[in-house]
Amino acid sequence: MRLMTRKSCLEKSIGAVFVAASLFVSGGLQARANPAPAPTLNRTQTAYLTHCGGCHGIEGVSGPTFVPMLRDTVGTFACSEEGRRYLVQVPGVSMSLIRDDQELADVMNFVLFTLGGKSTPATAKPYTSAEIHEWRQSPMSVTDFMERRAHILQNAVAACQTHKPT
Repeated sequence: MRLMTRKSCLEKSIGAVFVAASLFVSGGLQARANPAPAPTLNRTQTAYLTHCGGCHGIEGVSGPTFVPMLRDTVGTFACSEEGRRYLVQVPGVSMSLIRDDQELADVMNFVLFTLGGKSTPATAKPYTSAEIHEWRQSPMSVTDFMERRAHILQNAVAACQTHKPT
């Protein structure tokens, strides 16, 4: 299994953008008889794509690496306060190049409510800029990162089961 570093994820993102732009400029994309209109991304989706999509996948589906898949899974963390905080304190989020707290809150809410899909409980609270500001000041820094993640996820799953409607 090949581990992807932050640098290789960034290079992958830049490479994908370059290939798409090259195809467009060369007319490669226009060669189709009736091309579908390109989707228009809003600011939040663009921020996710440029800062997170290279590793976590454009639609929240990461490749076979240590990078967790977000699509229909990440919402489980919202079942516990510890899980919500964890999602902001992971180094890729807390030390993100998205420095504006409200913009990062918007990206985290996109991840939680859109990419999280069916895994996000109906009772999940949206992130606020105040939470982002507070929690990103203490990025997670542990040597047993994967074990810590598993423990937090296990607690969140248990919390989801406890609060499930009967």
